[in-house]
Amino acid sequence: MRKIGEISAIVLLLSLSRLAISVPNLEPIGTAALFGGALLGSRYLKFLIPILALFIGDLVIANLAPTYSGHLFSITFFAIYLSFAATVLIGKTLIGSNPKMKNVVLAGVLSSVVFFLVTNFAAWADPIHGFYSRDLAGLMQSYIAGLAFYKNELFGNFFLNSLISNVGFSVLVFGLYGYYQRSVSSEQSIA
Repeated sequence: MRKIGEISAIVLLLSLSRLAISVPNLEPIGTAALFGGALLGSRYLKFLIPILALFIGDLVIANLAPTYSGHLFSITFFAIYLSFAATVLIGKTLIGSNPKMKNVVLAGVLSSVVFFLVTNFAAWADPIHGFYSRDLAGLMQSYIAGLAFYKNELFGNFFLNSLISNVGFSVLVFGLYGYYQRSVSSEQSIA
């Protein structure tokens, strides 16, 4: 039970840390999904805790920035949650309960690609806010625009930010948690 509490707290902390980071898509939210998906034992908690943490963060952001509340329950909102659930599944499948760094890196890359594909598809399919033609050319235009959506000299674009954060934060968090687990394990064997 202690492990569930520790992992849940880390997932919630990672999810809420996006409140302190102002660079779009450069936050550890994907890491929260990978971490929960990999390390929470119950198949229901693997999904429930990360998605609930994301939703709590969304509610806090909507309360702090009322313009964000228009995003809640939109097609892109559901696309984000769908890609987040896929990221949990990627964490469960690729990383599992015994994380190896190569799998953590691969999961970070794959979750960034899935997020990009799903959310840009939703931007194309959005019947209310979408402005792309409903054909293959419009879909491709959506993906191309998604790559260039946010540019700045320091932080690339949304996809690059997502890739950097999912891989970087995942390596950091899984590495620190592994170190913590080994420390606790060696202390218990000494005692």
